[in-house]
Amino acid sequence: MNQNSRTKNSIINSIYASGSQIVTILLSFIVRTVFIKVLSAEYLGINGLFTNIITMLSLADLGIGIAIPYTLYKPLANDDKKKIKSLMTLYSKIYNVIGIVIFVLGILITPFLKYIIKDMPDIKNLNLIYILFIVNSACSYFFVYKKLLLDSDQKGYIATKIIMNMTVIKSFIEIVILIISKNYIFYLSVSIIITILQNFLISRKCDKIYPFLKNTNSDKVTKTDLDELKKNTSALIIYRVGTVALNGTDNIIISKFVGIVMVGIYSNYLLIVNAITKIISQIFDAITSSIGNLVVTTNNEKSEDIFYKLQFLNFWLYTFFGACVIVLINPFMKIWAGENYVLDNMTAYIIGLNLYIYGMQSVVSSFRNAYGLFVQGKYRPIIMTIVNIVLSIILAQSMGVFGVILATVISRLFVTGLYDPIIVFKYGFKKSSKWYFITYFKYFLLFNVISIILIYISTYFEINNYLLWIVAGIISSIVINLILLILFFKDNNFKFYLEKIRKFILDKRRINNE
Repeated sequence: MNQNSRTKNSIINSIYASGSQIVTILLSFIVRTVFIKVLSAEYLGINGLFTNIITMLSLADLGIGIAIPYTLYKPLANDDKKKIKSLMTLYSKIYNVIGIVIFVLGILITPFLKYIIKDMPDIKNLNLIYILFIVNSACSYFFVYKKLLLDSDQKGYIATKIIMNMTVIKSFIEIVILIISKNYIFYLSVSIIITILQNFLISRKCDKIYPFLKNTNSDKVTKTDLDELKKNTSALIIYRVGTVALNGTDNIIISKFVGIVMVGIYSNYLLIVNAITKIISQIFDAITSSIGNLVVTTNNEKSEDIFYKLQFLNFWLYTFFGACVIVLINPFMKIWAGENYVLDNMTAYIIGLNLYIYGMQSVVSSFRNAYGLFVQGKYRPIIMTIVNIVLSIILAQSMGVFGVILATVISRLFVTGLYDPIIVFKYGFKKSSKWYFITYFKYFLLFNVISIILIYISTYFEINNYLLWIVAGIISSIVINLILLILFFKDNNFKFYLEKIRKFILDKRRINNE
């Protein structure tokens, strides 16, 4: 695949993915607004806690979802249908087993729920509610392996369209059920039905695009391919543990040491932060398969150049959104959910900082996966897991939610932030990572300076309605982008994107004139 094709597919995937996420986010806010008005904060807390437990149970996939695209890049590039078919047959069996394992493990945890909730809420059928979460999670693994084929072949936009349509239907039904019945169990049942139907539709679409998949006869995966998959998966198990420990334990620890109501309050903040993360990550997820194709068809120097260009774009985006979160998220919560759902300003700052640090590691992660660097540095997640959990438990008891997020920031910054870049540069680009860390520190310092400037400006405004909030958002946007523009207008990476935009506009004009 040539560079033009990679660029075109990346743009298509990014447009569809970003559009889908915007629709999903808007619908999520509408559904959450109805949820807050109809059900109590305890239900919101239970929703957040059980979601985190499901995240912990996702360890059962052993990181296979990351290893699969790497094994498919070459056969897809070579149009090796025979090998693709044999690999997909294997992945089908693996994901069916994973779904069953998650269901069984989830059921076994049921008797222990009372030990991880500090103040047991007065909610009927709590065990049944939890089991519905487990069923929905288990069902999500059936047929989903075919979506990974579409993603690896840079056709993820096809699955994205189906997911977006099903999300619209699900959100509408959920709102109706909440308003009419106020029944949380009915509300959860909708997700299960939609999950099954969504994966089934994606599977059917995939069969039409790759008709050879319907052929029941397939060769066994070669020992070489199987050994490589086992090697990468065994390393990814540890990576998976680290990721889950970092992202999936916060609400569990908050529930145990702070309280279930605080889980609900924090989950509203996570709704916004996760929405931002998903929008931006869709851009980079859409180009991950292109990166995979890039690293197997070009030299390391070219790959490194693309890396720094993507890192610059990543910095600009996450600086903008991270700084905006710091100054705008609390006023929004006060207007949207009410005073009782607002955290303190220091917690808002650490939430925005955590978003920035998480986002700045996404490009490194994409290149690590594209190069298949799963074995190298495999013990990093163990260190990260220990640091995060121990610090979270200690800090939660004295600092509450702020302490839990601070522990995550420390883990990301000083463990993942150090190990992964070294691995990518040493084994991928075959050179020192010194310049990367110099650049990263410069970006990190600049993010905090911009955030402090925004905080100072915000002290002159009292935001108590949506109109003033929008005005504050516009002012924040102008300040952030103006500072970045002044500092980087001579930067080669900035000039690269400016030239891309100029060329895009000229091409559009040329097409319109024709």
